[in-house]
Amino acid sequence: MKKYPWFGILCGSLVAVTASAQTMIEGFEYASDADLFAAWSPQGATLGLSDSVAPASAGTNSLRVDRYFPANAWETEVITGPVLPAPLAIAPTQYLTLRISGDPQFTNASFQTLFLYAYDGDGNFGRWGTPVPTATNWQVFNFRANTIEKPWNSLALPNLANMVQFKFFLYGQGDPAGAPFMATIFIDDVMVRDTPLIEFPAPSAPRPLIDNFESYADDAALLGFYTYQNSPAATFTTAALATPAPQGNQALKLGIDFAAGQYPWGSVRSTPVAPFSFPTNAVVSFKLKGDPSMAAIADGGTTFWISFYDSAGRGINFSTPAAPVISSEWTTLTARLDQFWSGTAVDTGNLVQWRILVEGWEGTAASLAQSGTFYVDDIRMTVPPVLGLTWVAGALKLTMNGLVPGTSYELKTTSDFSAWSTATVINATSATATWPVPTGQPKAFYRLVQP
Repeated sequence: MKKYPWFGILCGSLVAVTASAQTMIEGFEYASDADLFAAWSPQGATLGLSDSVAPASAGTNSLRVDRYFPANAWETEVITGPVLPAPLAIAPTQYLTLRISGDPQFTNASFQTLFLYAYDGDGNFGRWGTPVPTATNWQVFNFRANTIEKPWNSLALPNLANMVQFKFFLYGQGDPAGAPFMATIFIDDVMVRDTPLIEFPAPSAPRPLIDNFESYADDAALLGFYTYQNSPAATFTTAALATPAPQGNQALKLGIDFAAGQYPWGSVRSTPVAPFSFPTNAVVSFKLKGDPSMAAIADGGTTFWISFYDSAGRGINFSTPAAPVISSEWTTLTARLDQFWSGTAVDTGNLVQWRILVEGWEGTAASLAQSGTFYVDDIRMTVPPVLGLTWVAGALKLTMNGLVPGTSYELKTTSDFSAWSTATVINATSATATWPVPTGQPKAFYRLVQP
């Protein structure tokens, strides 16, 4: 293991070491595989040292785990680490951090989860978990210490001030089991930190059009790209294409049978796509048509969500009030990046998925089931156009940059801000456009808007 300042025996008993701002638990910097095997033992996997490490890692080794997962219910690999030289005290507000490189084969898993188990000196244990990445690039996971969960077979949550051992539980099958598969993952740099470890690659290019639902030939094609996610299990969602649409020919129709009880929701989640960024000055816009039949039961939990996810499954979310969810009219809604929220750090420079969700109500345990139909269209992520002035052949022209081809804009003008009028309509055919400023104007102010 990497070196850190463990203390020894004082007055005949082990003294717990308090985790500092960054304490390395395990960096897998062993001299040989034999040294690794003396410290770490698998249940059925093949372990080994690897020179595959994250670009920002200070070490030269990582742990390679090769495991075949047969089609058995709850097929799980347990990798047991060494007993620590002295108990480790972890503050509830600190973070357990690790690096992991995944395997696309985990898409075959019916339950794909990696748990970091932590044991105290009394034999109690808890765990932090995350889906096993299906991408091979190195990712970082941060678990706040006080989010530790008690498994069913532990008598109590462990005492974070007296941690003595860590293990990995790698789930490859649930119940029922899926197809058998062979997978390889890499694990490195298990640490305790005062703050999350945030390391993201360079941002990808933006994706101006998220989805306008025009590319799907039929409902089957739509459902080939989107999958259902509902809560609770009794909630049932049906997604289909609908016409007419507020822009183009097709919109998304969500018919949701909300289950009884509190906080029922139905949603569809996209298939992963090429990474795209959410620039800090970008705006997400979408069109939503609600269901007036929901008005009688609407409350603070009646809301529409749009969420974006990075490759590690971490999401940012924007939610609306009830008004557009219960309106029979199409409503255009917009949200800046700072209006999205998340419980963790998200790589907004490399998003790969989105989810469209409607929550029925907050309600009570006695709330009855109800159905609703909702429509969504023209989801975009655009950077507001930038206006400028330039002289061209002795004439003053207004330049417009950052336009979205195929979009209509209204150029508004005013001389004193008391009232705005439309100077012209710009039907963008490229990302830039120009417009001749009328001569003889002593002053004028301009802005570009999407109607």
